[in-house]
Amino acid sequence: MRNEASLRPILMSGLGVTFLAFLDTGMKVISTTYPLMQAITMRYGAGAVIALVIYLLFAKGWPSPAAFRRNALRAVVVLATAACFFTAISRLPLVEAITLTFLAPLLMALLGRIILKEPIAVRALVAILVGFAGVLVIARGQEASQAHAFDVIGLLAALGCAFFYALSMVLMRQQSSQDSTLTIVMLSNCFAFLFVLPAGLWQWQPVTLEHWAITATVGLFGTFGHLCLAWAYARGHAARLGIMEYTAFVWAMIFGYYLFAEVPTNWTLAGATLIMAACLFATFSAPRARPA
Repeated sequence: MRNEASLRPILMSGLGVTFLAFLDTGMKVISTTYPLMQAITMRYGAGAVIALVIYLLFAKGWPSPAAFRRNALRAVVVLATAACFFTAISRLPLVEAITLTFLAPLLMALLGRIILKEPIAVRALVAILVGFAGVLVIARGQEASQAHAFDVIGLLAALGCAFFYALSMVLMRQQSSQDSTLTIVMLSNCFAFLFVLPAGLWQWQPVTLEHWAITATVGLFGTFGHLCLAWAYARGHAARLGIMEYTAFVWAMIFGYYLFAEVPTNWTLAGATLIMAACLFATFSAPRARPA
């Protein structure tokens, strides 16, 4: 694993988050129209095709058996992330679901310490408590809101997504010392598709041409987003890169308002402010990376 001191990993991470914000918007349409397992199958089916084509065009050779084993394990975590997230965005306003997943960078710092032995400052632990306070504010706001009923399943799904997403990013960084970016993204998408396919076929419903077009676009944005993130996490500390996840909040507000007529409540904005402040506090407390 490399630790670049330049801004390149941070900027590439931000680009990856932007691509995934477009994915989130498309998948809100798909996940509210089709059964959960079918929606996940459609997403990773499109991603697997695109990632495999890119791998065949640009990669040299075929992954080793060890690479298949490593990425099969991470694919399970990726599927858990997707299941939680698609459940969350199908039950909660887009900006609210995205905001709750903002705990992921704080969890990345913790998991980076546990799994990768990367340094984490004591103040980051304080930031985690502040971040959870932000989650409680959003939950309280949802309970008090007249716009929609309190949805404990949606809340728990969003929090579960934050944990599994953080774990998948840390595992991606761990694997980057052994597998190329193209290998990680291709195998993760292909394994995720193969694992979820039986359940997806069991729930399958007819898909309209418009939704196939959205699925293809989602696969494209998802693959590009994961390529950007895999490249970035191979070159920077997980805690340092996590800050760019918060640009998703801006995209969620824009897409939620213009595409789904969702207006974030004051409780959501207050909770998001706490979570972002906590994560900025934790991220900037991380040690500076040394030149590779």
